[in-house]
Amino acid sequence: MIALFFLLIVFAMALMGWFPIVLAQVYLILSAVTLLMYGLDKLFAINKKQRISEKTLHVVALLGGWPGAYLGQQLFKHKTSKKTFMRIFWFLVFINAVVLAVICKLY
Repeated sequence: MIALFFLLIVFAMALMGWFPIVLAQVYLILSAVTLLMYGLDKLFAINKKQRISEKTLHVVALLGGWPGAYLGQQLFKHKTSKKTFMRIFWFLVFINAVVLAVICKLY
């Protein structure tokens, strides 16, 4: 729910001119890609295949895919029990929010 709410807020802010609409589109596209990555990684884990690295999941989340990452965590019950992973994830969400705030301020 928090991820969808965030994406709605981002699109509303873009439509109000707080930042370029392309930024909202990037959030949406990266979120979809990240959600897919979480689903694939869960499938790979179940089938004991080569996994997507946690570093890769974190980088895509930091770049703007964190709403999709959060949805993937909840939907696929993936990575939620790994405390270190989740601490890093929420720190990256915070960093992403700070960068978004700076972009809003400068735009």
